[in-house]
Amino acid sequence: MKKSPLVAMAIAALMLSAVACSSNESADTTTTTVETTTTVDTAAEAAAKAAETVRFDKEVQQDLNAVGCHTGAVDGKFGPRTDAAILAFQTADGIKADGQYGPATDAALKKAAAEGKTVCVASTTTTTSATTTTAATGGSAPCTAAALLTALPAEGETIGSYVCSGGYAAGTLSDGSTKFILESKNGKWYAFSTDPCGSASAGLPPIILEDGCPS
Repeated sequence: MKKSPLVAMAIAALMLSAVACSSNESADTTTTTVETTTTVDTAAEAAAKAAETVRFDKEVQQDLNAVGCHTGAVDGKFGPRTDAAILAFQTADGIKADGQYGPATDAALKKAAAEGKTVCVASTTTTTSATTTTAATGGSAPCTAAALLTALPAEGETIGSYVCSGGYAAGTLSDGSTKFILESKNGKWYAFSTDPCGSASAGLPPIILEDGCPS
């Protein structure tokens, strides 16, 4: 039996529609697969970069420790103590002291660490008891517990431990949790008007930040 022209045209249209839908579904599936793969690759790259940054920062802290400019933990986290250690190294090594870890600082630090050179040396005597006294030098405020207490607001407190270095003092009160950092001016100790463990930490000796800043 012969098919009419109208029936033949209808069948052809249906077949073309089915082929088009099949092609679109294949294209959509392929696109979704590519997008998913790209997302996974991007996350893996970000994780790899983060791990590399931590590894590099740990190496810097280890080198700073080796040359005597850093006394904090080697944890791969740059904070006030590491920043102060970088500045202390630059100052002691005679390179531009800007607190930035650039190529010149990196090369100088690696060279000093490889040679086993001690670059940073504490300038004053460290004390570990509130009853220990140290004579003042160079017109600085006396490094004694009694002198330090005059600059601390807490009444009835005593100092458990303290350290003096480079015109600064830091320590912990006898309660074991309250830390402080003071600055010597004209033979007296003064508290900072801003947080010395934050943006004002540049230039402070690493040992002062270590003893006076929260862990």
